[in-house]
Amino acid sequence: MLDFVICASTNLFRMYLIDRFVITFLGRLKENRIKELLVYACFFIVNTALFWEFHTIWINVLCNLAGIGIIVWMHSKSVKTILFVTCSVYLINMGCDVASMFPFVSYEDGKVNDQIYSVLTVFLIFVCELITEKIVTDHKREEIPPNLSLMFIPACSIVVILPLTYSDICTDKGVAVVCIGLLVINFVMLYLYNLLLRSVSQKYETEMLKSQVQIYANQLDVILQSEEKMKALRHDMKHHMNELMLMANRYGIEEIQEYIGHMEDFIRNPNEIVDSGNLEIDSVLNYMLQKAEEELKDVAVNVMLPEKIKHSFDINVLLGNLLENAIDAARQTEKKYLRVDITLKKGVLKIKIANSFLTENIVKEQRQGTGRGFLTTKKEKEQHGIGLKNVNKIVEMFDGTMEVTLQNELFCVNMILYMSKT
Repeated sequence: MLDFVICASTNLFRMYLIDRFVITFLGRLKENRIKELLVYACFFIVNTALFWEFHTIWINVLCNLAGIGIIVWMHSKSVKTILFVTCSVYLINMGCDVASMFPFVSYEDGKVNDQIYSVLTVFLIFVCELITEKIVTDHKREEIPPNLSLMFIPACSIVVILPLTYSDICTDKGVAVVCIGLLVINFVMLYLYNLLLRSVSQKYETEMLKSQVQIYANQLDVILQSEEKMKALRHDMKHHMNELMLMANRYGIEEIQEYIGHMEDFIRNPNEIVDSGNLEIDSVLNYMLQKAEEELKDVAVNVMLPEKIKHSFDINVLLGNLLENAIDAARQTEKKYLRVDITLKKGVLKIKIANSFLTENIVKEQRQGTGRGFLTTKKEKEQHGIGLKNVNKIVEMFDGTMEVTLQNELFCVNMILYMSKT
């Protein structure tokens, strides 16, 4: 019974080492990992059963080649790769098996040998795997190669077991306990090393990511600085162009008027509807208003904001929800009208959004306890409710007020937010 336990334990450890060999050559299988584990489980059961039942070398060879080949095939469909990796891995296994047994016993096909040699075999395979992993990762120039000092533990295990093959000091049960104990120690050590290696790798990737973020942040600053200079230049150019146009109109030179008109068209950025100087809020407004100009007939915008404003994220959430609702409602009307007025003065932010709407499609939504009503034309009422909750929370955050009115076929939302109170 102890011999079978040792046989199963060594074969299980060997399956783990085969997995490390395959990963070393071909990399970890990200997809179908569960399927691969099931293949390993079947390989382990079939291989252990056939070896224990027949002890025949040819059955053992065919079973191992087939099992390793199927696992390699899951990683690569190249015939050359499958043959090379399968043969390499199995030849290392076979070489370690021969090296651990033939110096001590005369092998006979079908004869049951002491399982202590199986333990020696897996420790030799372990050492070979570490050396192979070192060679392959150095060749690939990976950042974190395996540490060859790991060989100290399997090497010491071999030194401990070798005297037991010549000595009668220990009983068979004692030898079995020593072998199983050494197998467990090596397996746990390898498992802990993998956890440590993964932790170091994640830390390294995090540091690299931080470095990349800093690089991108620096590049973004450079781009923003260039953008600010271009905006200033374009702003000054508008004044120069206006002055030149006045002079051309005064003297009635049509060629100059036409030339200046072409220059103005070239300078103007059609995607920049709002240019208040606040990058975050301008980005949201330009994105939403571009969509509005594509789908609506009449879009009017008046935005006056300082270059810096606190809580831009919350304001963007609020504007995004309100404009999305307004554009969606106006799209369904013949008038297709939208007007946006946003001003900030002495810490008081005023927002007014008016849009055309269809009266028959309006559904009133009243929040209990708040006294705030809201209207929607959206079909997905639940999703719309989430947006309204976000709007109401932001209004409450800034101790603001929100008023919704219906007048002259226009749906109007008026807001006052006290930015200086946060």
